[in-house]
Order: sequence, then C-alpha cells, then structure tokens
Amino acid sequence: MRRRRPPKRASAKAVICTLRVDGLNASGEGTAGSVRVPFALPGERVVASVSGHAARVRDRQTDAEDRHEPVCPHFGLPGDGCGGCLLQHLGADRALELKEERLLSAIRRFFPDAEIAAVHRSPPKSRRRAKLAVRPNAAGFRELAGKKIIDLQSCDVLHLEIFGLLAPLKELAKTLDETFDAQVTCTATGLDVAIEGIDESELSLRAREALVDFAQERDLARLSVDGVPMAERRTPRIELGGVSVTVPSGVFLQATFEGEKALIGEVLAACKGAASVADLFCGLGTFALPLSARAKVFAVDAAGPAVASLDAAAKAADRPIEAEARDLFKRPLMAGALKPFGAIVFDPPRAGAGDQAAEIAASGAETIVAVSCNPQSLARDAEKLAAAYDLTRLALVDQFGWSPHVEAVAVFKRR
Repeated sequence: MRRRRPPKRASAKAVICTLRVDGLNASGEGTAGSVRVPFALPGERVVASVSGHAARVRDRQTDAEDRHEPVCPHFGLPGDGCGGCLLQHLGADRALELKEERLLSAIRRFFPDAEIAAVHRSPPKSRRRAKLAVRPNAAGFRELAGKKIIDLQSCDVLHLEIFGLLAPLKELAKTLDETFDAQVTCTATGLDVAIEGIDESELSLRAREALVDFAQERDLARLSVDGVPMAERRTPRIELGGVSVTVPSGVFLQATFEGEKALIGEVLAACKGAASVADLFCGLGTFALPLSARAKVFAVDAAGPAVASLDAAAKAADRPIEAEARDLFKRPLMAGALKPFGAIVFDPPRAGAGDQAAEIAASGAETIVAVSCNPQSLARDAEKLAAAYDLTRLALVDQFGWSPHVEAVAVFKRR
C-alpha cells in the first residue's frame, strides 16, 4: 500500500507593520523583540513585512545616529538588497568589534581570560573565490533570503578579476539561454570557472562550442560544467609554502590571499620547534606544505582529490609529507596514533571537529592549533581541551569585511 505524504504546512502569511528596532544580534541583524530585522540598527523605526520571526524592510522612517553610509549602492536596497554583505551600515570599525565580541563570547565560556592577540584584515576587493548567480540580464549575488539575482554594477568585495567576468557571464547565459551558478576562483595560472545548475549531458553541440569559445575569449585556465571539463587551457595551480600545487575543481581555498597568508603565519609561529606535525582536515595543504619546510607532516582529509593533489605536489618538491584520504568524522584518528606528534593542527568544516576533537585532547601533544570559521564550533572543540591545555594565543582573521563571518586561530599549550 502506498504511503501518503503528510500535508504541507501552510507558510506564515507576511504582515505589514511598523517596528522599532531595539537591539542587535550576534550576526549584526537588528532585532525588534524576537523579530530579526536585517540592515536595521537599534533606535530605528521601519515599515516591514514580517513572517514568523523574520522581517523584510520596506521603508526606513528614521536613521540611527551611528548609521554609516554604505560603500556599495546595492547594499540593503530595497527590502533585503544584495546578500553578499550584511554589515556596511555598521561601519568598518563597529563591524570588526561585532566579530571580536562574537569570538570572545564563545571562547570565554571555557577560557574566561581569553583576549584577542592579533587581528588580520583583508583589504577591499580581495575575495579570490566566489559563487555567483547568473542569468541573461543579471550576474552577482542573490538578495538576502531571496531568489532575486542582484545585477552588480560595482562590488567592494570581489577581486577585480572576478568582477570583470560578471558582464561576460551574462552574455554566456544569454547565448546558452540558461540560468546557472558559477564558482569562480583566482589561481596563479588564471581563472577557474565551475558552472553549476546545468546538466552537462543535455548540452547541445552549439552550447559546447559556445563554452569553449568563452574560455578562449576570456583566457580562462579551466571551464567546467556540472563537474565535467569543457576546456582546460592551463592547469589551475596555486603556491603554498613555496610549492606549486594543482587545484582540483571545487576544492576549498581560503577566501583571500591575504587571509591565507595570515592564517599560515599564525600556524607556523605556533608550531615553531615541533619536529613532527599532524595536520587534520588538511585540504589542499594550506598548512601542511608550509610546515613541511621544517617538520615532518602527517596530513589527513576526506577530500580525495585534494589529498591526491597535495601528495603529488609534496613528492615533486621532495617535502616530508605523508598524506592520507580519510573521513575523520566517521573514522577519527585515535589519541594513541596522535601521540608521536609534537604539534597538531586542525581546521575542520564549519560544524567543528566532532569526535576527533576529544582524541586530539587526549593525545598529549605539546601544542594544539585550532583554525575555525565558526566561533561556536571552535568553543565546542576547545571545551574538550580545557582540562589539560591553556589557551595561549587567539587571533582573528577577517576575510569577509562586510559579513558576520569570523575566522580564528586558537593556540593551546599543554599544562
């Protein structure tokens, strides 16, 4: 007997009302009681459509005294505006303060005396990878909590190479008569463009020829559709720790060159003197390759193509790296396996290290370095270290100047 699907819940109908914003949450959104009001500041009165606990501003009737003029004309206009930035109305200094408060509030739950020792800020127009939404008459980011694509005429975030591709991508969408997403990455050998949302198997010969022509005309390093290369004119590569490494399609990279350099600098300083280092959730080798210039490194990650690329680069450069493809969530390395290492570096996904954190804490390593893009999961992982380790350094790396995202490096030393 065929099971019936449960009836869909009716979505809450939006109500138009006037709100007085009375607070600011940890993500930089205004709040009116329990209602979140993006792009609004405490003290402001707004007319908004409210659905559940989320509001969409239609009109701002008053301005807070500390409201800053946004640097971008697409910011917060109208309603939700461009979803690429959320904090321009706070100003750069207050936006940074908000991130510092988020980081300290999380980590001080388990290390009450924590202070931020260093702040590294990426400059404007430095984002070297971005996922763009494209249709024949618009290319850019989608509006916050919406489907509309904001057709960017300027951007304070994107690297100029990526911004310069927006207009050509619109022309490509027009030629293909398609709407798609494009993951664009700056590499040392040129732009790597991965198009998503188009079924490669259904592409016509004309469409394939148009894609190859696009890659040629824009001098792209690589262009792929649905994970399938359409044109690879040069192998996309980046340099890490003086070693050239191939960039697999879709692999994770830090958002800015400056942010990557700052993170590497913090990790190298923390691991100084360690003869052997375990680099967990290593990715392409952001830390493993620089560390390998002065220590033996055991690098582990679930992303097979990234690990294979790291392994090939290490062998070609004769670097002392043992690389292993392993899902550390399903099969964490046990404390006994980690005991030989003088330092352990871990840079997990946003959700944190999971069970692996407990094994790291039990390893007895002299130095543990946590790199994180989420203060809450960093705090959860740090809690497991609190019984045996002291937090000796906390650094904030701000790669997303106008968003609430926080990157941090926390250094722990065994008592």
